[in-house]
Amino acid sequence: MNDSIDAALNRALGLTRPRYLLQRDKVNQTECRIPQSNRSPENTVLRKFIEVGKSTFCLARRQKLGWLAAGACALLVGCSDEMVPASVMGYNHMSDWGIESFTVDGAGGPNITPEAGGGKSSCCARIPVRWHAGMKVKVRWSYDTTQGGPRPPPPQEAVVEIPEYSKRTGNIQAHFYPNHKVKVVVSNYGIEHPRYPMSEEDKLPWETSKQLLEYEKEGKLPE
Repeated sequence: MNDSIDAALNRALGLTRPRYLLQRDKVNQTECRIPQSNRSPENTVLRKFIEVGKSTFCLARRQKLGWLAAGACALLVGCSDEMVPASVMGYNHMSDWGIESFTVDGAGGPNITPEAGGGKSSCCARIPVRWHAGMKVKVRWSYDTTQGGPRPPPPQEAVVEIPEYSKRTGNIQAHFYPNHKVKVVVSNYGIEHPRYPMSEEDKLPWETSKQLLEYEKEGKLPE
């Protein structure tokens, strides 16, 4: 790393290097090494002061870089996690507006007519194999109307949290509700399955299959 890049990085981190630290060791160019200095007795106090100052700066810089890296990992929902492909599908819980188009973190989903969805999907987005608390996605969508119908609302976007999903992951499933509300779940089950991660109220106008509920109670429902 040259001096101009190093200086820019330090400014970005809010750190300013003391003038005496700008001098590099001509023998050893390794960053954050204590430079060789005059070993004469009269310079001993000054040399000790410089060593302590440089060590403190190096520690602060490394800690700041660590904090920045940790923040980046949180935004990327698991920097070291294995990522797997997932199809994007959606459900429109509204009776008056269709969904002309939508994306989840940039991955496009199909258009959806009123009170419909789940029958088709688009490929592909990528999600972590393991769920993490605080996982969020950005959803963008635009409305549609019938021919000659009223003008649809303007396009919308929202950042929503993804509820916990199993190790089997599944599809990314976006749910659109009145008043510009949206929810996103990840599941390998359909919306009528008893294990679909959504309340009965949020499923409406769909509802959990009564037959599947019976199988679930009898322990006959496969994973």
